[in-house]
Formats: sequence, structure tokens, C-alpha cells
Amino acid sequence: MSLDEVFSKSEKSPKWKAAYEKADIEVKLAIQIAQARERASLTQAQLAKQIGTTQSVISRIERADQNLTIETLSKIANALHSNLVIQLQ
Repeated sequence: MSLDEVFSKSEKSPKWKAAYEKADIEVKLAIQIAQARERASLTQAQLAKQIGTTQSVISRIERADQNLTIETLSKIANALHSNLVIQLQ
């Protein structure tokens, strides 16, 4: 079975689709956080200090390798002078 065939079958699975959509959101959010931090001219360590965590946590957040709470997202948004907007569409 080719890789294309595997993906074709996987894409039809509701579990696969849900996992893909979750990962897509996580990666997009991680990129937004990293870009906003860079625009604010902050290092990961500086952002971490402002929100009361460690640089390694910020690194994991920016790699989409950290589960985020609304509280943490709110702290990050405040530290970056940004608005946190969550929408269901």
C-alpha cells in the first residue's frame, strides 16, 4: 500500500480528522504566540518571567508541545499587549 493510499483512507476516519484539526489549531496558535513575542522584542525567558513560568514552558508552547489553558493564554496575551479572541464558527 502506498503512502497516498494510507493518507486517503486515514482522511476518511473521523478520529483522524479530529486529531488533524486539533494539531492544526495547536500549531497555528504556537506560531501566533512566537510571532507576537518576537514583535514585542521579548525573549522566551522574559515572557516566561512576566507570566510566572519557565523558559522551557514557553519553548514547549511555541513548539505546540504544551497543553494550554485559557488562563495561560490570557496571561500570554496580557504580557504581549494583545487581545485573546476565541471563536466558534
